[in-house]
Amino acid sequence: MEAVISEVENALREQRESWKEVSERVAALSSREFPPEQPKRILLFGVGSSHFAARLTSFALTRAKDRVRVPAVACSSMGVGVEVIPQRGDWAVGFSHRGQTAATLRALETCDRAGAFTILVAAAEASKATELESVRYHLPTCRLERTEPHTISMTSAICAVTTLFLGAKAVEEWDALRSIGDPNLEVLRSRAGMGPSILLGEWEGEWLARETSLKLLEMARLPTRAYSSEEFFHGPRAALTPEDTIWHVSHGKDLRNADIRSAYRVDIRGSTPLAWMPSLVELQWLSLAVALNRGVNPDTGSAV
Repeated sequence: MEAVISEVENALREQRESWKEVSERVAALSSREFPPEQPKRILLFGVGSSHFAARLTSFALTRAKDRVRVPAVACSSMGVGVEVIPQRGDWAVGFSHRGQTAATLRALETCDRAGAFTILVAAAEASKATELESVRYHLPTCRLERTEPHTISMTSAICAVTTLFLGAKAVEEWDALRSIGDPNLEVLRSRAGMGPSILLGEWEGEWLARETSLKLLEMARLPTRAYSSEEFFHGPRAALTPEDTIWHVSHGKDLRNADIRSAYRVDIRGSTPLAWMPSLVELQWLSLAVALNRGVNPDTGSAV
């Protein structure tokens, strides 16, 4: 009997075409749809994977050397108005796949009241949220995914926002990323084993580690701990046991690279704004591999 391919695997195989559609569509947007003046700051926020997408997008914008130097500030939706105070002239970008996350919609309302230009980054079908007065612009991503472990929707949201702010340079990089083929799932299964108990990384690597930790929980029902590399050595390391397995998302400038003994290491290579994207895709596939190795349906998180 032929094996049935999961919805998650289908999404992983289809997401590169989504990047092409999203980047080309966003690059063709008219500047008349946005305020004529440059934003004073770009605020990026969300919850769960959307929060991690906001964090990774902020790194991409910050590392773009030829971009107008506008601060890109990322936080959880719950931090808007507490950690980050919106101001007139800001562009506030809320990530929410279905456009229904209450905390993100409240954060957009807070930003709107402060005079910021508000953008909801959500699936094209999120029409209900776009009718809210506090949402000034809806930036569509991919179509709604059929499963809760979001994969294509996360990367498509990052694609949409980086293309909006970086323009042609982002389109070129997304085209280059599309040329990277899908990994061999069986090889990844042999490498991934039963998965890690701890994930570490610094800067982009930290948020890739946190996203992978969430995906391992959603797809494989595997509870893991995720830390920044430096944070790990200031407390959490004390709880390390011989049974713990570490996966390390290694950034070239991570001062702890030589100190971390990991069972699996994913390297972030290059200095372009989206140099970490191949690592994100690899980690998405590794999460699927762990689910299959543990006998869990990645679409539902239940035993096969």
